[in-house]
Amino acid sequence: MQRRDCLRTLALLAMATAMPGLVSAGQEAAMQRVRDLRRGTWLTSDALLAELVRAPSVIVGERHDNPHHHRLERWLIAQLAARGVLGGVVLEMLDREQQALFEGVPGVLLADLPDSELRGLLGWQQGWDWAAYGPLVRQVLQLGLPLRGGNLSREAIHSLVMTNQAPSLPERVARAQRQAIIEGHCGLLPETMLEGMLAAQVARDRAMAAALALLPATAVLVCGSAHARRDIGVALHAGPAPVSLGLVELAPGQDWTAVLPESVDEGPPFDLVWFTPPAIRHEDPCAALRQRVASP
Repeated sequence: MQRRDCLRTLALLAMATAMPGLVSAGQEAAMQRVRDLRRGTWLTSDALLAELVRAPSVIVGERHDNPHHHRLERWLIAQLAARGVLGGVVLEMLDREQQALFEGVPGVLLADLPDSELRGLLGWQQGWDWAAYGPLVRQVLQLGLPLRGGNLSREAIHSLVMTNQAPSLPERVARAQRQAIIEGHCGLLPETMLEGMLAAQVARDRAMAAALALLPATAVLVCGSAHARRDIGVALHAGPAPVSLGLVELAPGQDWTAVLPESVDEGPPFDLVWFTPPAIRHEDPCAALRQRVASP
């Protein structure tokens, strides 16, 4: 056995056996709340994995600030890798230009670097919390599997926003995307920027779909929940049919049907939904954004 294969096997064994320690008993109960929206049935985590191992790709949609979601993503990656079906991981948090910085360097070598060096080599952007995503990045690198940037560069996104030209989309999809963008910016986005923001959102969806298509099955994309929607997100531009898995916050006593976004077509917004506890937020993100906008 070659050294790389040996290291990968050891990493798989360590991660698979460590998974129970990633969640508390209460979180384990929440992990069983998986809904197949296509069939209208509840799934155990084992049944969920049985669905995912057959998929060409899996699009996992998260709330970026929810640690439960980050833990579940690492659990999913470990489980798919342990079954020998993980073809690689695409991250919204990395772009194509960043990928060029580390492409070709063996992941097991990168995984041994200190945080400061690894972030520098990846060109990691401060807008993404390294404490939240660093463990996932190291996990994929330790497995020796492809790690790909799915996003566009900041410069490319800025250029699209400034053109303010609406992309070619079915009107029902464009309408839902606009609403998601408005809500995502707490209703504070100037109307003059809306079409440009829509163009950037769709271009990012297409870029992530293209990155997924270059990986063997089962490829996993980790992205924000709007990108993961089956009816308006990456799945519209990806083929063959990926499975969309939404990680959705559900508070105690809350009706699970009330927390799902409304689909723009006859199908569900996600193929599968994994309900999790909400993140503990010490401030209202919209209040903080309003304060920044109001500041001179």
